[in-house]
Amino acid sequence: MTTNKDHLHLVGADDGDREITSALRTLYAAPESDGYWTAFEQRIMDRIAKGEASDTFWYVPTQWTRIGLIAAGFAMIVAASLLLRQRAEERQMAYDTVLGQPSGGPTLAIRDAQTKEQATINYIIGR
Repeated sequence: MTTNKDHLHLVGADDGDREITSALRTLYAAPESDGYWTAFEQRIMDRIAKGEASDTFWYVPTQWTRIGLIAAGFAMIVAASLLLRQRAEERQMAYDTVLGQPSGGPTLAIRDAQTKEQATINYIIGR
């Protein structure tokens, strides 16, 4: 495909394609007269002055408002649950950092004699 300053030429395109392309460019070209743009601006300003905003493209239909609010609610629920999950993981990581990972095997350190209560607590928490 090669490009020209004014036209797009397809390699192997026949004359029919060029004719159609030229006709479409002529059909969709912006008007050259200033009168068109002045009249267009006046039509817009007249509609604004009349207050005909209910049928414009930026108007949101009532049915869409309800659906939008429901979607926003679901998005907030998902975001909140992800935030709570992240905080729980951060707390667990902080807990593991301070206390260390519990070991599954016996501890091979000489300690002072423990009471039964201390031994039970150490056994439960895995130390």
